[in-house]
Amino acid sequence: MANLARTIQGGIVTPLIILIFIAGSAPAQPQAAPPALVRYSFDDDLLDTGPDTFSVFQFGQGSVRLSTVYRFSGYRSVEIRDVAGDGSFPELQGYFPVRSKGKLYLHFAMMTTDAGEELNIALAGPQWFQLRKDGIAFWLKTANGYLAEISDSMPKKLFAIRAFAWYVVDAAYDIDAGTYDLTIRQEGLETPVADLRCQPNAASQPGSKVDKFSFIGDHDTDASNVVYYVDDVLVGVDEAIVRQPFVAPGRRKLFVDYWNSAQRARTAHPAPLPMMSLADLGIGPAETAALRQDGAGERLGQILSGRPAGVPDDLPDPSRTILQSVIAWREGARALTAGDAGLALARFELASRLSPSAPLFQMDAVMALAHLGRWDEADRRLAGIVTQWRDDPRLPATLAMIGLARGDLDAVERQLREHAESSGLMAEEYFLTLLWKGDSAGAEAFAGTMLARGSERGLWRERLGDAAFLTGDIQRARDRYEASLAEHPRPSSVWLKLSDVYFKLGDPEKERSFRERVYGGLRER
Repeated sequence: MANLARTIQGGIVTPLIILIFIAGSAPAQPQAAPPALVRYSFDDDLLDTGPDTFSVFQFGQGSVRLSTVYRFSGYRSVEIRDVAGDGSFPELQGYFPVRSKGKLYLHFAMMTTDAGEELNIALAGPQWFQLRKDGIAFWLKTANGYLAEISDSMPKKLFAIRAFAWYVVDAAYDIDAGTYDLTIRQEGLETPVADLRCQPNAASQPGSKVDKFSFIGDHDTDASNVVYYVDDVLVGVDEAIVRQPFVAPGRRKLFVDYWNSAQRARTAHPAPLPMMSLADLGIGPAETAALRQDGAGERLGQILSGRPAGVPDDLPDPSRTILQSVIAWREGARALTAGDAGLALARFELASRLSPSAPLFQMDAVMALAHLGRWDEADRRLAGIVTQWRDDPRLPATLAMIGLARGDLDAVERQLREHAESSGLMAEEYFLTLLWKGDSAGAEAFAGTMLARGSERGLWRERLGDAAFLTGDIQRARDRYEASLAEHPRPSSVWLKLSDVYFKLGDPEKERSFRERVYGGLRER
């Protein structure tokens, strides 16, 4: 376990989109300890955190990335993917102020896709991930299909772990005594699958300090091909904020969550979309490998964190072009947020020329065009890219914001009536804008009109399901989504929404069935 955490040596450091509360410097006068030391939900639209508080290390061929495939809450989790035989491991590592006494509470959710592959989760101190005082305090790992704890330096089986099931882990660590209480719950079960008290910490060392945690694949054998997901990491000194009610199957909505989040953060003009993964920036496995090989991964992390970072003259392509494109996009996003849509458009277009495969650069350019009121060009570009965004949770809210920017909804409806056969995308914008403004009755009436015209019937039945879901009529949403499947050209988006519906209806089997129609391929090894 000594090599569980390593310093950055060519590993790519990616700032995750997280919400974080870190205790500040010690006050001059004694004060109560802050209840929350760190909180990571992976759903907030901020990119200004970096490796001083939270780091992602992607060594070898493994990866750590945001994912909408599976999530315990909200619409994103973190996927950790290890590759056997690559000589290293990926790691999700977080930090908090050193705790040397009292109690510490750890809460997180996890799901593995293969019970037979090894993963490791640890809480440690200033001596890092070693079995010694101030080293590892709390350690869980999977081995041979079981989840085990390392207590008093010995592995102890807890239970046979199930693939594709969410587990919620709550640990209460008594630093002074060097012991912890552990409760683990599995989705779909009312009673805990593990409920232990007064377990000696990993090294059986009372008073062992803690200041960091880590999620990795295997730590020494380099034999793991694990893919697992982590969500809702919370470390605190107040048990009340850590102990969360467990609701099976431990996941919430996808597009509805993003819709609500976007509405809470609504602005007076079209705004840049939040980044959800490196793929948004046109950075796939080949580009990630190039950045790693060229030693440019940490520089990318600095750029995404908003910290000054230039591009070295001697950096080879494609890494040089990737960094230049991301810098241009970041400059465009800042300009659009500030209301300078002309500058934003120029920077987004530069980013797109440098990285034509980056979908986020193209959509943000559309948002800038909408802000400028250049509707012919905005509509043309949007029509050219919307297909690749169909299953993206950001699309409905994005179309609503574009529709709202048109201003005169009555004029839009008149135009739709005049060009009913060629205005499908604008019709979606109009419908979603009505929903955005809270006019669900008007939105449903408009969708009914589009259905009567006979165009894209599957899509409009899906949109009627969206209206019902957003207004809380879950059973009606289910009926409309199911009715859309027979005529829908892209059923995967409906399958995901039906998965969300059955979660809300308390039917975990159907929830899983529809979700795995899209993502069941992870079972294939």
